[in-house]
Amino acid sequence: NCKLLEVLNVGNNKLVDCFPCMLRNSTSLKVLVLRSNKFNGNLTCNITRNSWKNLQIIDIASNNFTGMLNAECFSNWRGMMVADDYVETGRNHIQYKFFQLSNLYYQDTVTLTIKGMELELVKILRVFTSIDFSSNRFQGMIPDTFGHLSSLYVLNLSHNALEGPIPKSIGKLQMLESLDLSRNHLSGEIPSELASLTFLAALNLSFNKLFGKIPSTNQFQTFSADSFEGNRGLCGLPLNVTCKSDTPELKPAPSFQEDSDSDYEWKFIFAAVGYIVGAAN
Repeated sequence: NCKLLEVLNVGNNKLVDCFPCMLRNSTSLKVLVLRSNKFNGNLTCNITRNSWKNLQIIDIASNNFTGMLNAECFSNWRGMMVADDYVETGRNHIQYKFFQLSNLYYQDTVTLTIKGMELELVKILRVFTSIDFSSNRFQGMIPDTFGHLSSLYVLNLSHNALEGPIPKSIGKLQMLESLDLSRNHLSGEIPSELASLTFLAALNLSFNKLFGKIPSTNQFQTFSADSFEGNRGLCGLPLNVTCKSDTPELKPAPSFQEDSDSDYEWKFIFAAVGYIVGAAN
């Protein structure tokens, strides 16, 4: 019964199919791993009002999925959201509250790409949440509704064909530790709101069409140039590109002609004064 299915892990096989629409009515699904197969088509078949409301980990990386990312889809994923009172008390308090519960771990093993490295999670903490849509062919803009997923730890949308600006709403993901939007067609400036992600340990915005000054506060001071390379319009540290607004304005030195004209005017004034004094005598 798909409605009672909590974990589906068929990653790293040679499965050739469209998205398994049998999962569309699953309200118990918490972990979905389809990575490194040959799935194709779009994800629109999974959209229902209560679809995947308990989902915490989804990894469909390295397939041939296409289409746009549906904004409504992410609004339903309650398993990646934290109650307002938990958010206000901070990340450590959230973890402490979860440790009070019994049956803390899922007894499942999955391999996820986190902070650019493949890690095997033998037991998945209930508090852990992750979205990996990398290495597919998704198009269109990144929905603002990602900002609703307040307990998200990992977001990887790299190696797609996404375009438009980076949503400012991503700056609301105060628990985010890894953000990879590299190798898309994203444009515009890096939102200053991202500088408020104080737990962000890995950032990759490389090889897009971003421009403007890189934020220079908080976590952005810790990232290397690799996080921003391949964006010809970006400037500021850690890139070795000076922003035009940071270049002091240099006044042009007076020309020789200007000096000559000035000297001539003063000589004329002194001569006139001498003539007047002589006439008075």
